[in-house]
Amino acid sequence: MSASINRRHFLKATAAGMAGAAFLGNQEWVEGAKAIAAEPVRVAVIGIGGPGKDGGPNGRGWENVQEMCEEAGDGVRIVGLCDVDSARVVDVRRMFPQAFFTDDFRRIMDRKDVEAVLVATPDHTHAVIAAAAMRAGKHVYCEKPLAHDVHEIRTMIDLAQQHHTVTQMGTQIHSWDNYRRVVEIIKAGTIGSINRVKVWVTDLPRPGQLGRTGATPPSSLNYDLWLGPAPYRPYDESHLHFVWRYWWDFGGGVLADMACHYIDLAHWALDLSRPVKVSATDAHIDYVGDNFVPSRMQVELHYPARQSQPPVHLTWFHGVQGPDLNGRVTYPDFENGVLFEGEKGSLLARYNRWRLLPADRFTGFRPPTPTIPASFGHHREWLQAIRTGGTTTCNFGYSGPLAETVLLGNVAYRTGATLEYDGATGRLTNNVPAAEQYLKRPYRQGWTL
Repeated sequence: MSASINRRHFLKATAAGMAGAAFLGNQEWVEGAKAIAAEPVRVAVIGIGGPGKDGGPNGRGWENVQEMCEEAGDGVRIVGLCDVDSARVVDVRRMFPQAFFTDDFRRIMDRKDVEAVLVATPDHTHAVIAAAAMRAGKHVYCEKPLAHDVHEIRTMIDLAQQHHTVTQMGTQIHSWDNYRRVVEIIKAGTIGSINRVKVWVTDLPRPGQLGRTGATPPSSLNYDLWLGPAPYRPYDESHLHFVWRYWWDFGGGVLADMACHYIDLAHWALDLSRPVKVSATDAHIDYVGDNFVPSRMQVELHYPARQSQPPVHLTWFHGVQGPDLNGRVTYPDFENGVLFEGEKGSLLARYNRWRLLPADRFTGFRPPTPTIPASFGHHREWLQAIRTGGTTTCNFGYSGPLAETVLLGNVAYRTGATLEYDGATGRLTNNVPAAEQYLKRPYRQGWTL
């Protein structure tokens, strides 16, 4: 594997994508494919990680590189690698010998050989990196849930508009075929008007080994840069790598990790944006500490009416196998799911399948003729838009309000209050003083957005 990925991957992806393009008559896709093949996009990956000892992934950045190169082939050139822990990137640096390496993302921003950045660091540093990149005129692919707080997300949305950068949030399931078919079924009115949605995932926090505060950071780790704008805490092995998700200073728990993937389907199918009312409760916390997230949680999201569509009440659950915090309601083969409840019936969906309920009411049902073009890859869509001046399906204008919604659930949980929210201004319309510190967290000295 070299800085310009093997062409056979590109040709293989192109052949598969062309079949979908021909089926849908998508000439724009064909022209875009030619554009990125002729002129590769020069990308720096921030938060790269690398292959693990067993050959598996050792960081979401490395997974992104593999996915992006498989989708785009010669349409992408990895010109830069950045990670605060040099020990984790030894193998991947060998794979891209022509790419520069740095442990400090700020050294990338003035480089003319970098057109775009892929941000796969922990959530608490997403915004400062993405904001710096957009101000430098670079296109941005950022992992979900875009940022650590609501203010950061809204700033990222504004910067993308101001600097005309091509953006994409890493909700790759949005590009899977199953979601597209579900959206078509919902929009065809198959189950009628919908005002109730329930979403659930079984995921639980995985905190790793706790209580190791005071250990010395390894010499390969730039711990100050890893902390970034987060408050200073003594180095603790249980804070780093994947388990950072389960500490409030660095992540947002299962809700921030998974809700963008699943609530995305409801936002897309029902044309939802930001909620007007949010509240949250939990069953209990399995682990102790002032910084640890809840293991089971329920979030109530209320959306306003949209033109002819009624208001929608969406409930999120995590840590359970169905839409009930006490585990009393389950659906076979849908341990994770999205349930749309309509006036004519219900639709149950997950990443790779869907089902209409009750089954006897929909005997002989034929899905509508596909109208949403097949995807040629979530990363490739971003690369093509950079080359053609187009847009992406999960640009920050769409994905920002989705991520904002998810993080509002954590604000409601941490304050214990019902939030009444004005999406136009990003402000609460009711009095919840404690919420301000979570809507816009204070940065550690020396860091700004």
